[in-house]
Amino acid sequence: ISGFAWHQGWNDGCDTNMTKEYEYNLANLIRDIRIDLDTPNLPVSIGVSGMSGWKDSDPGRREDIIAAQFAVGNETLYPEFKGTVKSVETRSFFRTPYSFSGKSPGNQVYHWNNNCESYWLVGSTMGKAMIELLNNQNTGTTNKQNEEGNLRQRPDMNTNDFYSSNVTSVKV
Repeated sequence: ISGFAWHQGWNDGCDTNMTKEYEYNLANLIRDIRIDLDTPNLPVSIGVSGMSGWKDSDPGRREDIIAAQFAVGNETLYPEFKGTVKSVETRSFFRTPYSFSGKSPGNQVYHWNNNCESYWLVGSTMGKAMIELLNNQNTGTTNKQNEEGNLRQRPDMNTNDFYSSNVTSVKV
């Protein structure tokens, strides 16, 4: 795996508690993926959730999700991610829906109003960020073993209960 691209956040912005936890959860997602895939410096490109554009009808939670996404890419706030995580702006890629005499064929803002140009611009921008991360990456090999010579693993994987959890399904 050369890199990981993340472009998500709409549903988390639908709930105040999930919005408050988003930054914490995103940082932990990156940590967990790196541990699970044994790639401690896996490059991560984050396309912020700008599908509402610059003028959002619900600026509080939506803007908080975007702020959380930018925070995780901030090397001052997350020095452990320095040079390996980059958040990119996407709000300028919003196109108005057809119902407002706009350029988009749909009217679902959480799907970028089904506008292929928006998706292309998001993907292109995230891809450029990924190339930058890959170009800056140290080409040296990483030690995949701990001091005892065992492969690193997540701390919660030391039990047989790793795949059984108390998670319940949540209807959204």
